[in-house]
Amino acid sequence: MNKSAVILRTDQQTRARFTTAEFLRMGESGAFDDIKVELVDGELERMNPPLTAHAARQMQIGIRLSRLLPEARIMGEIGVDLGNDTVLGCDVAVLREPAEGNCLLIADAFLLVIEVAETSVARDTTMKRFAYAGGGIPNYWVVDGNRSIVHVYAEPVEGDYTRFHSVGFGEPLAVPGTDGTITID
Repeated sequence: MNKSAVILRTDQQTRARFTTAEFLRMGESGAFDDIKVELVDGELERMNPPLTAHAARQMQIGIRLSRLLPEARIMGEIGVDLGNDTVLGCDVAVLREPAEGNCLLIADAFLLVIEVAETSVARDTTMKRFAYAGGGIPNYWVVDGNRSIVHVYAEPVEGDYTRFHSVGFGEPLAVPGTDGTITID
């Protein structure tokens, strides 16, 4: 046995991997009461707390979407169950139908997922993009506050979106599932 194989095995033994069910039980027990975490491929990832610019833009988007859609189809800070070992939190979502009960939603429930990226653009345009596309979420926006643009992704195929374009802040942005548009600034 070579030395690198031993190191790899030791590293794998020290990592704790969790299922979605275990992650939910930890949350219910209060393990994450003072931190924000996501479950990515079985591993916990700590999230930065949202700052004021993020919160203001998230609220703006929710309000503008509510002018086009019934409020019951718009969610903020909702958990997205993307399989047995990945649970992500999105900033704003448009659902296909109103949600019932108190639960995480599976990818099929979403028409559009939106991430507000003031400090997380790289993560949101790579890892989260691939995760949402892999889950089959049909539309995904990353609101890039640093560059004042919205990255618009659509039509997921084999783990990535096949359509992509950017829309500048202040320009009309077509809202999937409606005939309307919103602007973000």
